[in-house]
Amino acid sequence: MAKTFTLRLDGIDFDVELKGRAVMINGTLFKPEISGETITVEGTSHKIEIEGSRVFINGIAYPFETEGLEDRATVPLGGPPGGPQSADGAVTAIMPGLIIKVKVSPGDEVAVGDVLVILEAMKMESEICAPKDGQVKSVDVAAGDNVAQNQVLVVIE
Repeated sequence: MAKTFTLRLDGIDFDVELKGRAVMINGTLFKPEISGETITVEGTSHKIEIEGSRVFINGIAYPFETEGLEDRATVPLGGPPGGPQSADGAVTAIMPGLIIKVKVSPGDEVAVGDVLVILEAMKMESEICAPKDGQVKSVDVAAGDNVAQNQVLVVIE
């Protein structure tokens, strides 16, 4: 199910709909690529940092607010439809951050899209989801752990 909300950036309203890794803004579909604090949209990279009610885009501060989202937005990221996965079933961190919550244990059965862990980065919480059906072989992180980009979080077999 897509998540919709209104983003007010520097006094301008944008209707936003999250569709997996794609984002529809005012009816136009974008497929951003996310790497750490950098978001690339249509070949142009932007450094994004969020501090409270301000977002810094390439070093320029803009006030923002949302309507229709919780105080801390939870955005599913990480590779359709779940987190990045290697051939051996390892699901890895999409960016450096802090593990807020681990929602699975070894032996758990998971389905595509089930939330495995919640990662906080750039003051946003990101759900890292199962990219396939299977059984959790191992959980390699715990709540409170700092992780690097591409670090193994969970292995699914």
